Amino acid sequence: MRFRVWRIIRYVEILTVSVLAVFALFTYRELSALRKQPVALPQYEFEAADDPEKGRVVRSRGTWIAELGPPEPLQTTTIECRKSSMQCLESAATVVFVGDRGVLESVQTVFDVDRWTDAEIVSKPTPVKCTNRTLVIDVANKHTRSRVSAAEERGACKARPEGTLDLVTGFKVRDAIQKASQ
Repeated sequence: MRFRVWRIIRYVEILTVSVLAVFALFTYRELSALRKQPVALPQYEFEAADDPEKGRVVRSRGTWIAELGPPEPLQTTTIECRKSSMQCLESAATVVFVGDRGVLESVQTVFDVDRWTDAEIVSKPTPVKCTNRTLVIDVANKHTRSRVSAAEERGACKARPEGTLDLVTGFKVRDAIQKASQ
């Protein structure tokens, strides 16, 4: 009888440890996923308005996603174009991973506008981190794109293929990053 009770206690202990191990595995997988994507990215927004002080202003906000090629890092971008100054200011906050820690980096880029019509705003090519970027804002369809091409001066830069980035709502980028990591 005593041996039987001891055996039942052992089985209960083994079952308890097994269940806890399964929960630990699920918790570890969930925390690993959160470390890879530690932030919630914002929705896409687009606004075109006439401001009495600033003149015509077009604002767009979202997350860049590559049409083809490797996914862009986790980031959020706000673009404000003013017709009075014929410039677009892009403010981007990017999560850069150093080991398993995410560090937030902030960068502002000024794009000079080449052409501004009621339907479209196109910037001049602007050098940005080993590439040249051109903003193309389709005001009529409320869509923002960036054409990326290789910079003339390469120096220590790796060759990057030409491509197009679309400003989209944040969950689309998270889905693309998850698919790329699988």
